[in-house]
Amino acid sequence: MPKFAANLTFLFRELPFLDRFEAAAEAGFAGVEVLFPYDDAAGEITRRLRANGLAMVLINAPPPNWAGGERGFAAMPGGTERFRHDFRRALRFAEALGAGHLHIMAGKAQGLVARRSYIDNLAWAAA
Repeated sequence: MPKFAANLTFLFRELPFLDRFEAAAEAGFAGVEVLFPYDDAAGEITRRLRANGLAMVLINAPPPNWAGGERGFAAMPGGTERFRHDFRRALRFAEALGAGHLHIMAGKAQGLVARRSYIDNLAWAAA
């Protein structure tokens, strides 16, 4: 696994997303990460990875509303079904892309119920 990965969400932003893979390879990276790769087909992203000799190191599980809402919800009480649905989607993408890591964002939640929700969701995901 590469020790450094180019975060293509933040690097090479002057390029369209799918062109950033080539830019990362040309810059000497062996691995890349993407916050949320869900707007492009996993097959096309995989093709770009292979064409440029790159490994997908990490993706994030999708947040409920990155543009204007919470930045994660694994610890949100009452959100179990949504978490499981979105985690399954993230896992399919991670497997298709060969991502070695999947970042699950807790969201802003406090208290014992939030802690229990987070632990339960992570235990389910780990299983």
